[in-house]
Amino acid sequence: MTAIDIDTLRDWVGTEETLTDCVREPAVRQFRHTLEDYLVDADQEIVPPGFHWTLFQPMVPSAHLGEDGHPRSLGLLPEMPLPSRMWAGGDVMFRSPLGIGDEVVRHTRVDRIEEKAGGSGTLIFVTLSHEIEVRGRAHISETQSLVYRNPGMPAGRGLPGREQGTGRPFRADGVMLFRYSALTFNSHRIHYDRSYAQDVENYPDLVVHGPLQATLLINNVAASLGHSRIGFSYRGLAPLYVDETAYLCRTGGGEGEAWVERASGDVTMKSRFTPVSKS
Repeated sequence: MTAIDIDTLRDWVGTEETLTDCVREPAVRQFRHTLEDYLVDADQEIVPPGFHWTLFQPMVPSAHLGEDGHPRSLGLLPEMPLPSRMWAGGDVMFRSPLGIGDEVVRHTRVDRIEEKAGGSGTLIFVTLSHEIEVRGRAHISETQSLVYRNPGMPAGRGLPGREQGTGRPFRADGVMLFRYSALTFNSHRIHYDRSYAQDVENYPDLVVHGPLQATLLINNVAASLGHSRIGFSYRGLAPLYVDETAYLCRTGGGEGEAWVERASGDVTMKSRFTPVSKS
């Protein structure tokens, strides 16, 4: 097992980077065709909330990928001693929707790097803050939490559900996972390589992307509110697997809780949402 020098890793706290990207109409169409009617209508928001997770993706040669298909290191982080990287959750504030053709700038900072002892082994948590701007105006503010672990650690279990099969049903099949991986340039093998997911990372089947679940939750809330100016705090609790029937659930009113609950009754992702004043 690789030794963890957490003090050396913490030297990267405060590292910053700025990236640029563009909201292209074909990419938005591909996004809509992949997630279909789970997104807000185009007459409500042309660019649905959650599309920004397809932007600013790290593009590295295949030789720089680890066994799991992820880049061995991100541009503003070193190669981690625990090789398996997962999206743990975050807080995102949608101040104003993006538009077709927008030139988008993202400022990112490494806020925290922490070592924690979990029930299934050692974990490294990395917290990143993002400010996404268009023509100098803040559109999206986000705090993103990544967790690094050893591959093959047992998957977590979700919290008990409370809707018992109510809410809006959805099912992420293999085609949806493949297309979402392509949209986000995500080559993590747990989303498309069943033998790797089962034999190396000990999952029972292919894993549904965390940001895909978060995107569906955000859009479900935005559709009911009639706008996407939402503060959204979310956390992944347990993996959701390909072809599982699940439900997009939420409490009533303009603010409250939203969650993904699988048909077996446990919650795989939970969140809180609050309205954001129009800017």
